[in-house]
Amino acid sequence: MSAILSHGGRKRLTTGDRISASVEERAEAFATLFAYAGSYDVVGDKFVHHVEIASVENWVNTDLIRLVRFDGDRITLTTPPLSVGGKIQTTELEWERVG
Repeated sequence: MSAILSHGGRKRLTTGDRISASVEERAEAFATLFAYAGSYDVVGDKFVHHVEIASVENWVNTDLIRLVRFDGDRITLTTPPLSVGGKIQTTELEWERVG
């Protein structure tokens, strides 16, 4: 599986070169997008993502647990409570089958 998640309204870099962009621009770009990929297992009502590569190197070789809920054509993944920007929060991601 792979996931790429982005904040809405991200700013464009003043240069098209991600390496020569200012430190501040690169920091903002990094803080507003993350990605990870690897294998996964379904264990009861949980998806266990076995992270093999990630934008946050600390996640590599770890498991990210997501609660899963099925409701008709909808699937919802919910994180456990996590510290994000110094605040404890949960995040839900919902998909709906169309067509």
